[in-house]
Amino acid sequence: MVDRRRFLAGGASLAGITALDRLLAAQRLPSVPLPQQSLLQSDPEAYWYQLRSQFLVPDDEAYLNNGTNGCNPLPVLKAVFDGYLTTEKMDQSDPEDYPIWGYGPWNEFRDPLAQFLGVTRDELALLRNAT
Repeated sequence: MVDRRRFLAGGASLAGITALDRLLAAQRLPSVPLPQQSLLQSDPEAYWYQLRSQFLVPDDEAYLNNGTNGCNPLPVLKAVFDGYLTTEKMDQSDPEDYPIWGYGPWNEFRDPLAQFLGVTRDELALLRNAT
């Protein structure tokens, strides 16, 4: 059984891999540059092969379910992980800067949308992750 204090301190491991190890692995995602646009003109097959190499899905499989975050290329995964790591540190100087998305009134978006739809602001709900 995992000791709660050790788990919260970051020392607990799952099959020998600590939470810190997983975070560090996320930071080491390989950087795969986009293929040159000129390659698309000269050798479209090679261009699409290089672009496909940015995805972690095995080469003999096609990922067709794009709900939620879907299947992302490595540069997008790295950006998502970096964003999570930044957010999880909670080291913003002002606690109100912590990104708690979806809890603000968002009237600057709701008012023009309400006007466009011919309804009042109170009849609108802007949802996040509504899938």
